[in-house]
Amino acid sequence: MNYNLNRKPNLSQVVIFCGGLGTRLGNITRNYSKPLLKINNKSFILYLIKNLSRYGITEALFLCHYKYEDYKRLFNNKKYFGVKIKCIYEKELLGSAGALINAKKYLKSIFLVSNGDTFFNFNILDLYKKFNSQKKIGIVALTKIKFFKNRYGSFNKKSGLLNLKGKIDKNNFLIYTGLSIFKKNIVNYTIKNSSLEGNTFSVLTKKKLLQAELYKEKINKFIDIGIKKDFYRASYFLKNVLKKPAIFLDRDGIVNIDNGYVHKARDFIWRSGAKKIIKYFNDNNYYVFVITNQSGVGRGYYSEKEVIVLHNWVNKQLKAYGAYIDQFFYAPYYEFSKKKEYRKNKFLRKPNIGMFIQAKKKWDIDIKNSYVVGDKPSDMLFARNSNLKGILINKDDNLYKKVVKVVENDVF
Repeated sequence: MNYNLNRKPNLSQVVIFCGGLGTRLGNITRNYSKPLLKINNKSFILYLIKNLSRYGITEALFLCHYKYEDYKRLFNNKKYFGVKIKCIYEKELLGSAGALINAKKYLKSIFLVSNGDTFFNFNILDLYKKFNSQKKIGIVALTKIKFFKNRYGSFNKKSGLLNLKGKIDKNNFLIYTGLSIFKKNIVNYTIKNSSLEGNTFSVLTKKKLLQAELYKEKINKFIDIGIKKDFYRASYFLKNVLKKPAIFLDRDGIVNIDNGYVHKARDFIWRSGAKKIIKYFNDNNYYVFVITNQSGVGRGYYSEKEVIVLHNWVNKQLKAYGAYIDQFFYAPYYEFSKKKEYRKNKFLRKPNIGMFIQAKKKWDIDIKNSYVVGDKPSDMLFARNSNLKGILINKDDNLYKKVVKVVENDVF
């Protein structure tokens, strides 16, 4: 069942548990907190923040105990990947439930929860879309793994959790991925010196206030760096999971009906199937980019600010659908512009590959398995110039069916 996200507050805050001692890692955490450990020359927690920023998260609360001063020095009141961070100190270990109580005054009415030492690669906005916030306190993301070995909180039929999918046998276990969404009043169901998994989830389950959703680990990769074997494996894991194929979407004609120089929300008409195809790629581990020529800026019809405002509105609309665009790239070039700065960036304009180079510099893209979806010959030439696969969409094509057919069968 789909719930109306318009009734929910905006999901913009994440609470990250950073307080653990990391004793299972032995000497590795003698001088460092687990989330601060560097993997491929970057702190693990920065991988989390960058990934969460893709889903519209703009504020993070770090709940800290061990090595709090390090967190404070590196992150407090600073911004990374567009996310403003506040570090909250626990004088003593309170457990994850107690840590939430300690941070109560900073919590928004609805927020995302993440462990600081786990990374789960899935579409968080899909979880939010499915959250029935009118009747439930929270929703947890689960995955199914083999070889349980008592490392994780296990969920099974006896848990009484709702909305579990798939059959669990003796060799497969449902685990909590460390990612969940809660309303602020969860603190009314928590007690100090206890964990969410060990206490609060049980309380909420008995009261039928907790949802759960299963995401297959085959697509949505999961790692917990809490033991040495997985900590050393994390270098390969993160390189692998962050290198994704991408879908480059033309805007006018693909995402929306091309009525000529569209730059206001009131004139933006979604093309049939556009939201659905964007969510398809979100759910299937692709980066999603928009690449659009916007000569209307250079022509003086509208400003770059208006373009950005419209694109922010587009992502807000997609968020209600459980979807998102990772980044919008636009070329404001017009060779006869009255403003000199808009006559200089011709390389950005399709079929030139300036926007592709911008994307490649910021994101780790699996080029071989990436696509351009457009409705003009210039889009297909852009694809060829960028060594990407092109999918030409005609006006009467079923956008969703055609793109999915090509991608799933790779018919070239």
